Amino acid sequence: MRKLLLASASVLVLMGMLMMFFAPSASPALAQGQTGSNWLAFYWNNTSFTGSPAFSRVDAAVNFNWSTNSPVPGIINADNFSVRWSNRIFFPAGTYRFRGGADDGIRVAINGQVIINRFSAAVGGFTITTADISLAQGDYEIIVDYYEGVGEAGVLFDWFPAAGGVLPGQTAFPTATFAPIFTATPIPPMKAVVIVDRANIRSGPSMYHPVIAEAFKDDKFIIAAKNGVYGMETWFLINLPSGGQGWIYRRVIYPYNSDPAYIPISNVIIDAPAINPTGDTAAPVQTFEARGVAKTNVMVRTAPSTRRGDKVGVINKGEAFVITKLSTTRAWVYVVYPNLEGWVYLPNVTVTVGNLGQLPRGD
Repeated sequence: MRKLLLASASVLVLMGMLMMFFAPSASPALAQGQTGSNWLAFYWNNTSFTGSPAFSRVDAAVNFNWSTNSPVPGIINADNFSVRWSNRIFFPAGTYRFRGGADDGIRVAINGQVIINRFSAAVGGFTITTADISLAQGDYEIIVDYYEGVGEAGVLFDWFPAAGGVLPGQTAFPTATFAPIFTATPIPPMKAVVIVDRANIRSGPSMYHPVIAEAFKDDKFIIAAKNGVYGMETWFLINLPSGGQGWIYRRVIYPYNSDPAYIPISNVIIDAPAINPTGDTAAPVQTFEARGVAKTNVMVRTAPSTRRGDKVGVINKGEAFVITKLSTTRAWVYVVYPNLEGWVYLPNVTVTVGNLGQLPRGD
């Protein structure tokens, strides 16, 4: 019996040794890339980011597997939708490998420079694209654009220190696990209640646009978008009971139910109507001012030229202003900002209201 037990033990030891040498090794644990947090997200019911977003919220990370479902049931389509995430993130100096995966298309830009551009249908399903980028220490503006055509839907964006393309303890750059790590709580819709006896609802965000409906005291609406960040001078795009939309002035409503900072700015360019204040068709037709927002910190100059124009100040990124004139070269606009006015280079401006072609020209 003793010899039998020893023999059995020897067999077990031998089997264990064989398993160590010939059994498949466990897959190495793949490190989770850094994802940032608090991504401001806008969702559209189209694949081209056109019109006002149908929904906005703050997502903890850009990492979702929606399969064939809607990202926001009851609001966003299950197919043919797009999402834009934006964030400002601090990076220590170094080289990073950025990873963007999507079914279907993804595009990533850092400080306006596109680093990943696979904005097309994902043939064969979820597809990963990477880019190694060297960054100096500092804050960086990151924008992730995603669109879904039909079928499966999901998106992933993260990054790793690119020390030889791998992280310490890894044998290779990780493949996408593609599992959602966060389910966002939707931001409540912004609402508005009318606080005056009668308020006009217009086709555009100005007193010069035609009245398309009226509202009365205590009427309530859902706010879909705003025309910029103008304080009490802001106009809000509201959903009408008829199913359409119209613009109402900030001073005649009280917004409530959510944080106004999360109301998306409408990216629809609305032509400002020509104005004839006298009603006389023979009288000269005036034009309405346009409005814009700074894409980045923009320099204001005394003339529409970097050589002839002296610097008079800076308008910070995201700040809004009035545009009153277009330069003869059409490359500069004259802007009016609190305690500051002058010429700004047009490529640094997003026009939010008006048509520059209707503005007077001159230097």
